[in-house]
Amino acid sequence: MIDIEKNGHILELYIKTNEVNSLGRDFFHKLSTTMEEAEKDRSVKAILLSGRNDKFFSNGFNPEIFVGKSLDEIKSVLHDALSACGKVLFSSKPVVCAMNGHSMGVGAVLAIFSDYRILVEKKGRLGFPESLIGINFPSTAGYILKELVGIKTARDLLYSGKGLKADEAIEVGLVEESATPEELIPKARKWCEQFKNMAIESVIGVKVSLRDSQRLVAESLDKRDIELLSAAIATQNGQEGMKSILEKRRPVFH
Repeated sequence: MIDIEKNGHILELYIKTNEVNSLGRDFFHKLSTTMEEAEKDRSVKAILLSGRNDKFFSNGFNPEIFVGKSLDEIKSVLHDALSACGKVLFSSKPVVCAMNGHSMGVGAVLAIFSDYRILVEKKGRLGFPESLIGINFPSTAGYILKELVGIKTARDLLYSGKGLKADEAIEVGLVEESATPEELIPKARKWCEQFKNMAIESVIGVKVSLRDSQRLVAESLDKRDIELLSAAIATQNGQEGMKSILEKRRPVFH
């Protein structure tokens, strides 16, 4: 599910789940434990997050974890998923996300929860298609997105569900830079290089200072995010949206 490599002070994590790198419960459990271990390792000063796939960084949730499931089952899965994503957002080590392909849904949330983002040219799109499949968007992720691009751009991205090309994502401030497939990981490692000779106390201290105000927001919204998102997924329209992904067709909402 996750290929893990240690490269000096950099912990490199590569998503490797299926042909579209969709994410299920086992992935989130692995991500959670990996991030916890990275927190304890003082030799890790930066985390590089990417994917093992020619086309997808991550296409979002695997719909199979939601289709036909009860509300309580959906809540349980979302608790694990949002908890794991929160460990990326509030990691005390800077996270560089190198998107090797399409980054959608919760895959895009992992990207915006990182500290730096690079999107591959031509082959990659970054977007939040929740409105296209009949569900809502977590408020914590919405807050982070608004901080990155402003409320008007965040509004347009979320209501339209549009996936942005690399140059468009750079223009709105969603990513730092683009890269060819060959340049992607070297560029990501270069962003990580700035932390190599810093004292670990400085690395952690600066990261905490940048995230603590967001932590207060997230803690007040976590329970509500799970309640609202699980309720939306459990509805007739939410189930139709998930089925449409599996069946590779457009959803028909009621």
